[in-house]
Amino acid sequence: MSTFQLKTGLRRKVAAVAGATALLVGGGIAAASTASAGPNCPSGYHCVFEGSIGTSSHNYFNSDADFRDDAFHPSGAVVNDNSWSASNSSTGGYESHYYRDLGYQNFNFCVNPGSYVTHDRLSDDFVNGNGVGQRDESTSLLVRPSTSVSCF
Repeated sequence: MSTFQLKTGLRRKVAAVAGATALLVGGGIAAASTASAGPNCPSGYHCVFEGSIGTSSHNYFNSDADFRDDAFHPSGAVVNDNSWSASNSSTGGYESHYYRDLGYQNFNFCVNPGSYVTHDRLSDDFVNGNGVGQRDESTSLLVRPSTSVSCF
């Protein structure tokens, strides 16, 4: 075998290994990107905001049946009936279902994994906690697997 044939054969083997490696790495990247990130919300959390996305927030990892003892950071305002926007960064594909009343009563709205809803997309009657509109009405959060409910 000539030196030229040896070099050509070696190049083909290196190219084949590099191609296979690229496919494996590419597949790994695709599989690793299944986490869904909503804006300004840490990975794995369901977040509510006192105003627009990026203002004072409170982050939930699990369901919470009562927002009355939760506060926005850094403002310190109570979360109950004061949420204007929401973001969902679920890493397990869970929807964020918000309810008007304690204990997951009276559905308000929901947010899909990797999505968000801003204050201008939630209806509002400008009276907090009266059960009319969507903004300023959430009192509890139920984290749920995918449902047939239409979410933001």
